Amino acid sequence: MTVFFDTNVLIYAFCKNLDNKQQQDISLQIFDKAIENQNIIVSELILCEFAFISNKLKENKDEIDNNLRFLSSYLKQSNPYINQRAIEILKQSNLYNSSFDVFHLAFCEYHNTKLITFDKGFKKLQKLSKIQIDIKQ
Repeated sequence: MTVFFDTNVLIYAFCKNLDNKQQQDISLQIFDKAIENQNIIVSELILCEFAFISNKLKENKDEIDNNLRFLSSYLKQSNPYINQRAIEILKQSNLYNSSFDVFHLAFCEYHNTKLITFDKGFKKLQKLSKIQIDIKQ
């Protein structure tokens, strides 16, 4: 099955200025496996979040650029269906403060992919969709 990594997993897989070695080890392991199996997709929003957080962590600019170039090779474009579904979920759930996560959920639904994250906030989204959400510890 194709996998979609929430930004936090990608940050732990790629960045050096981190605080949680355990999450970094988990991220590297699952990301490497997904790359080996060629079953990963990313969205435009994930690339933007990744760039923003990497910069905030004071990662090397060249490293950020290289990582973005690499991740872009797995990019799937958004479309009106994904946007409409995200709006529908927001209207149904009133989870406006989780709008980026809602977009990720709609993106994963459209592409029929598993979502992997460390963000426990996705628990509130699990009942809104039939996609598999794997919340790592």
